Amino acid sequence: MAVVLVLPLLYAFAKMPEWIHNRQMDDLAGRILSYPPPPSTGFASEEFSASFAAYGMKDTCTYRLRFDMTTKLSADEITHYYETAAITPVAGGEESFAVKVWTLPQTPASLDMSGQQQVIVEIQDRDLGSLWDFRCM
Repeated sequence: MAVVLVLPLLYAFAKMPEWIHNRQMDDLAGRILSYPPPPSTGFASEEFSASFAAYGMKDTCTYRLRFDMTTKLSADEITHYYETAAITPVAGGEESFAVKVWTLPQTPASLDMSGQQQVIVEIQDRDLGSLWDFRCM
């Protein structure tokens, strides 16, 4: 009987850090995607990519959120917009919040009828401390 009670508790104990980071990623994604987009910019689709792992630093979870946008702005303008936005980062603090924007090659086929181009926006944030989440070690 004790084994039946202990196994679910051990499982929950082992999964708890993962559940915490999943919740933090969901919260960060919600804050970013509900923030108003830059002027002359919109989301290209409702789909986004979210992941986290230990990128470069041990015992640090790096959260990555990528989404596509259509815009008339430059990559630098979009980067500046999100870097100065009032979006609360994960527990890592302001200095851990980073924005990268990629543009597609400029060809007539990459622009829509209104002259907007598609860009890929990636926002990274770090949580200092993996909390024993094996994905971040």
